[in-house]
Amino acid sequence: MGKIFVVKTQVGQEENVANLFEKANRRTGKIHAILAPKELRGYIFVEGEDIETIKTVIRHMRYARDVLDKEVQIEEIENFLFPPSAVANIEEGMIIELVSGPFKGEKAKVTRIDDAKEEITVELLDAMVPIPITVRGEQVRVLKKKEGE
Repeated sequence: MGKIFVVKTQVGQEENVANLFEKANRRTGKIHAILAPKELRGYIFVEGEDIETIKTVIRHMRYARDVLDKEVQIEEIENFLFPPSAVANIEEGMIIELVSGPFKGEKAKVTRIDDAKEEITVELLDAMVPIPITVRGEQVRVLKKKEGE
């Protein structure tokens, strides 16, 4: 296993630099892994044999700016490897707004959460008869923490 380093890139060009590292790896074979998280702008993580190898590779690479001298531990970047659940911050009783789908713009109350499927069951507030609707966690936006707050 190699060492992980942070490569500074031009903002918005992280994916291009990652692709260039992939091409360079085909020639050298000294790059083990590349991670370009969408949440982190202007930086990518590269695992290689040593910092000199990475500096040599980026010397001729467009959009790559520099390598930070400090080595990064895997524990520091674990949160980029396992994204949080879409329903992690949603609880029963919360008032949400549907942001996509056929009920877009409707307000609803959360009645059940399925963490495994990342789905929530809601009841529309403006409906005459409360009908449970199951939607994906990405389709909602939290308006109120709990009813009455």
